[in-house]
Amino acid sequence: MTFAQAVRAPQARRVPHRLHREAVAHHRGASRHAATRIRTSSWEIRSFLLASGVIVACFLVVLLYLAQATAVSAASYEAQRLAAQRDELRRQNALLVIESARLDSPARVETEAQRLGLVRAATIRVVVTEAAAATR
Repeated sequence: MTFAQAVRAPQARRVPHRLHREAVAHHRGASRHAATRIRTSSWEIRSFLLASGVIVACFLVVLLYLAQATAVSAASYEAQRLAAQRDELRRQNALLVIESARLDSPARVETEAQRLGLVRAATIRVVVTEAAAATR
């Protein structure tokens, strides 16, 4: 090793040490930058999660509204169908009451009896139940 090399050697040794200091300083700056990035990304993640939560909540509210509107509409159609069925049954009942009154009329019963060959009884015998019970 020559004298010039020996003189340069300590400087050469110091250079890596300076590079090491710069690397450490750079690393500290990088860690600050990384911490800032982490805070920024943490804020971005929170914002994203909050926005996603709001969107999901709105979606669920809309689904609930649609389910309720559909249920109300279906119930309305069912009520209309039942009202129409009730009206039809009332109409049929009225027709049956009229038919029953027509069939029960004495004039019709007499006409039908004559057609069948039945005659009116001249006398009506009444049996008293007390007398029948006493004879036994």
